[in-house]
Amino acid sequence: PAAKRLGTRRSPPPAASDARAVEARLADAVAQQAATAEILRVMSASPTDVQPTLDAVAERAASLCRAPFARVFLAEGDLMRQLAHYSADGQAATPAHAVPLKRTSISGRATLDRATIHHADVAPMLETEYPDARENVSAAGCRAVLAVPLMHKGEAYGAIFLWRCEAGLFAPDQVALVETFATQAAIAIAHVRLFRTTREALEQQTATS
Repeated sequence: PAAKRLGTRRSPPPAASDARAVEARLADAVAQQAATAEILRVMSASPTDVQPTLDAVAERAASLCRAPFARVFLAEGDLMRQLAHYSADGQAATPAHAVPLKRTSISGRATLDRATIHHADVAPMLETEYPDARENVSAAGCRAVLAVPLMHKGEAYGAIFLWRCEAGLFAPDQVALVETFATQAAIAIAHVRLFRTTREALEQQTATS
């Protein structure tokens, strides 16, 4: 009888908190797919202008990663210059000074190393690891930072930089999402540059003719 009673015992239903966690993950996945599709739509709509794509990448990355701020830097010569900024509360961007394209800046290191840079708290590292980022990081109040290179066919055009004012790592799926967005942005940059190069070549041929 005891064995029979044990055999009919049922597992307890999943806790409501577990169900909410599953629903939240599903909602995040749907939102991420929608954001990826939206960025592709913006790319298609602006084949000769990369700015709308960079703006969309900054906004979607910050929103889906629950980061209040995001910036996109592009390498120009030996500097990293900000081309896009997003603030979740709509506040004006804290002026971002151009930083050297060196490993002593966060976005510079991501670009040169062609690798994601991710720190739970960058504040203790400014003096030793990132002295060239100190001015921008201190002005913005950065603690948790994530910098992903804009890579296409082995070339790094710059980096997308997200930060929070509280310490703590970004979730693995958030890092992967920003890496996807960075790839899309890099493809858009490559296409726009190819278009401009082709147009200039045609203009030169026309002028010669």
